Amino acid sequence: MKFARITSPAAVDALFPLVDEDIAAVARDEAMAAEVAEIDALIEEAEREWAAAERVEAFRVSRELTDLVSARRAARRATREALRSRVRFNGVAAA
Repeated sequence: MKFARITSPAAVDALFPLVDEDIAAVARDEAMAAEVAEIDALIEEAEREWAAAERVEAFRVSRELTDLVSARRAARRATREALRSRVRFNGVAAA
């Protein structure tokens, strides 16, 4: 018995897509397209999350730079550090 013959029409309908190379190629292409679409959706979601995080960070940084209380404190700290540091003016050490 060289070739087996499938006599059940239901079995032929179920196995035909697996046996026919053209149908199997189309099924593989559809599966790959679905996978690529899923990957693209994940990439877009990650990019949206990164953009949202960047907007939040940009707002936070701009708020820090324009906050008057923080600006005054930073100026006081800088002045205090300058006064406490030992700086040499024309060869003379400041106390």
